[in-house]
Parts: sequence; C-alpha cells; structure tokens
Amino acid sequence: MPTYAALLWEGRDKPRDPSAPNFAEYMAGYMEFSSGAGEAITGGAALMNDELSTTFHLDGGQGGEVVMTDGPYAETKEFLGGFFLIDAPDLDAAIDMAKGIPAAFDGGRVEIRPCMEM
Repeated sequence: MPTYAALLWEGRDKPRDPSAPNFAEYMAGYMEFSSGAGEAITGGAALMNDELSTTFHLDGGQGGEVVMTDGPYAETKEFLGGFFLIDAPDLDAAIDMAKGIPAAFDGGRVEIRPCMEM
C-alpha cells in the first residue's frame, strides 16, 4: 500500500513550545487524530519552532566547507510544524483521512505528498 506524507503547514500564532500555557490543549486535537487513525498512521513527529532550526550546505559540493545559518532557509508566513506518514490505497483516501488533522481546519494547510519507495 502506498505511503503519503501529510506535511502540516501552520501559522506562526500556533504554540510550538511545550511549556506554553495552551500547548497541551492545542496538541490534543493532533493526539486525537493520530490515535483515531489506527494502523494507517505509520509515523510522524511534531517539530519544534523553526526559529530553533539550523540550515546548512556544503560550499564547494560534497566534502566542502559546512556553511551554517541559524533558523529556517526562508522566512514564510507559515512553517512546517510536523508530519504524519499515512498508508492509504490512493491519494483520495489519504486526503480523506487527512481531513481530520487540525491544521486542515484551524488556519493552516496540509500538503499530501506520495513517499518514494526505496
């Protein structure tokens, strides 16, 4: 069965810090989705705030000097807040399942992308 990545693009107003007062309430919807989806969810993770990320590239190609930047590669209104891996027979079924992800109806977007078999 094909696997689809449901990439969760969320607004910057959403709590991304576990110590935030409303973080548990915010995450409850995601926990409800993942526990209700059963075996169709084969993986996933919530990502910390993108301001905590480090972006790098190798100057000069493989083996080159590591050039690092604090933060994301590009500034955007939305950020990648997490992902789910969904096993579904086809794209329509994956979208139907992903309708339950809070980012789809709470001001964000859900990007569904087929995973490449390796």
